[in-house]
Amino acid sequence: MNAVIGTAGHVDHGKSSLIKALTGIHPSHLPQELLREMTIDLGFAHFSTDAGDTIGIIDVPGHERFIRNMVSAVWGLDIVLFVVAADEGWAALSSEHLRIIAAMGIKQCILVLTKSDLVDKQRLSEVENEALEHFLAEMELLPEVIAVSNHTNQGIEALKQLIIKKVATIDKREDLDHQAHLYVDRVFSVNGVGTTVTGTLRGGEIKEGDTLTLFPSKQTVKVRSLQSYHQQLDTAPPYARTAVALKQLNRKFVSRGSCLVKNPEAVTMSNDWIIQLTPHFCRALKKQSIVEVALGTAHVQAKCYLYADSTLARLQFEEAIPAFWGQPLLLIQQGGSRIIGAGRLVWSQPIQRKTRLILQEILPTLTIHSATMAQSKLTLQLALDGYAQQNTQLIPPPKTITLGDWWINELTLKKLQEQCNKHLNSAIQAISVEELARNTQMPLSLIEALCANRCTGGEWQKIDGNIILAALNKNSALPPNQQQLLEAISQTHNQGYDASKSPLVGVKRLLRALTERQLITPTENDLFFSKTAYDEIVANIMKGRPLHEKFSVADARDSTGLSRKQLIPLLNRLEKDGWVKRIENDRIVCKAYE
Repeated sequence: MNAVIGTAGHVDHGKSSLIKALTGIHPSHLPQELLREMTIDLGFAHFSTDAGDTIGIIDVPGHERFIRNMVSAVWGLDIVLFVVAADEGWAALSSEHLRIIAAMGIKQCILVLTKSDLVDKQRLSEVENEALEHFLAEMELLPEVIAVSNHTNQGIEALKQLIIKKVATIDKREDLDHQAHLYVDRVFSVNGVGTTVTGTLRGGEIKEGDTLTLFPSKQTVKVRSLQSYHQQLDTAPPYARTAVALKQLNRKFVSRGSCLVKNPEAVTMSNDWIIQLTPHFCRALKKQSIVEVALGTAHVQAKCYLYADSTLARLQFEEAIPAFWGQPLLLIQQGGSRIIGAGRLVWSQPIQRKTRLILQEILPTLTIHSATMAQSKLTLQLALDGYAQQNTQLIPPPKTITLGDWWINELTLKKLQEQCNKHLNSAIQAISVEELARNTQMPLSLIEALCANRCTGGEWQKIDGNIILAALNKNSALPPNQQQLLEAISQTHNQGYDASKSPLVGVKRLLRALTERQLITPTENDLFFSKTAYDEIVANIMKGRPLHEKFSVADARDSTGLSRKQLIPLLNRLEKDGWVKRIENDRIVCKAYE
C-alpha cells in the first residue's frame, strides 16, 4: 500500500537527517537550506518496500517563521514521524506542531527520539515520558516510540519496518468524499513539457489524458504526463507524491494552494463558510477578527465571526474559495505564526438563525472526522436542504422518501408538492417540467421524479410533455381506485362520507386527488360530500333567504333534515365559501342564493 508520511518537531531536532538515514535522499532542495543546515520549505524523499510499494516522506521546517510551510504539508499525511531530540527534550515548537497535527485530525503517529547516542538510558526515558504526557494531554493518544541515531544508524531499520507495518494497518483514509484531488505545493516549467505541478495525490487515481479542473480559477486542464518518485507513469495511484504536467496552462495561473480535481462537482466554491470549531483549539479566537485560513496547501485571509455558543464560526472571504465538505482547516493569527483556531467546513453559504440552530443540534451527533464522513454529510444535507442524491453505500435517516434517484425528507416533499400545486393551479395551461424546476429552484431531475410520482398517483397529468393538475383536466378519466371512492362518497348522498372509518388503503391521497378535481367537498371532522350533494345542501339551506337574514342551526336542520353531526361541519364550510358569517350561535346570510 502506498502512503505519504511526514516529519514534525522542533527546529534542529534532526528531522532532515532522519529522512536521509531512512531513504538515502537528503530532502533539502534549496541552496540556502543546505548552507544554513535548516529546512525552510518542504522537502521530499521516499523509499520502497519489499512488496513494491513506495512510501513518500515530506520534511517540514521546524522554525516558527516557516510554520505556514509546515501546515501546507500536514493536510496530506497518512502518518507523522514526531521527532524529539533526546539531548534537548521537548521544546516550545514541539507543542505547536503537536497542536497542528491534532487539529488536522491525524491519529497515526510514531514518536521518534533522535540523537539517542548522545544520552544515557535514564535521560532517554525522561524525554520519552515527557513527550508521551504531551501526546496524552493534547491528543489522548499514546504513540509507538522508537529511539534512533541518525549518526550511527541505530534503530533506523527498525523504524523503517515499523513505518511499513503501520502503513499496512491503515484502514479507510479520510479522503474528502473519495474524489481524486491534488493540492499543489510546487510549480515549475520543464522545457518541452510545460507547466508542471507537484503535490500529494489523494482520493483516487489520475491518468495521462485525463481532463481535470484547476481551482480556484475553474479552468479545465488536460494531463500531458505523470511522474511519481522519478518514474514516468500512465496512471498515478493515490497516496503518493505526484508530478503532473499540464497542457496549455500558463504558469502564472497556478500556484501553491491551487487544487486539481477530477470531479469538480465535489468541490464547494463560496466566499461565505460556516465552520464547526474544535473547542480546545479556539480559546484565543475573538468574537470578530481577521484571520489567516490554512486549508490544503492554501493560505487565505478571512473575516471570522464567532456565533454565540462558540461551536460555530462564520468565515467571509473577499473571493470564493474552493473546499470540500468536512475539510479540516487551521486559523492562524493575522501577521503572526500562532495557531489560534481549528475546525471543519460544514456549510458553504450564509445561514439564518433557524438553520444555525439545526446545525448546532445535529453536529454533536455526527462523526465528521471518521470513515462515516459521507453518512454524516448526508444526514446534515437532508436536515438543512431537505434532499440529497441517493448513494447505495449510505443509509438514509428516518422519515426519508425515495424519489427517483433522490432522497427527500417528508416535510420538504410536502412543501415542494404544495409549491408545485400552487404553480400548476395558477397556470392557464399545462407547464413544462423545466419551468416547475425554475419556479421551485430545485434540481431538474428531482422535479422530473416528483412529476412521475404524482402522475402515477393520478394527482397530476402529463400532456405533450407538460404537467397539469388532474383536477383542471376535465376530459381525463379517473383511475379505478379514485372512481371507486367517488362512487362510495356519492352513495352517502347528503349524509357525508366519514373518511376516518374508511377501509381503503391510501384514502387520504385519493381524497386529496378528488378534491383537487373539485369532484368532492371536504368539511371538518373528515366528512366529505360529493359535489352534487354539497350543492344540493347549499340550495336547501340558502334558497329563499335574503341578504343579512339571521338563522339558527335548528332552522338549517329543518331545511335539510340533517343531524347536528353533519350540519356543524357543513355550516362551517358554508362560512369558508362566503355564504354565511357566524354570530355567536346564529348565521348571517352574506351572499344571496340565486
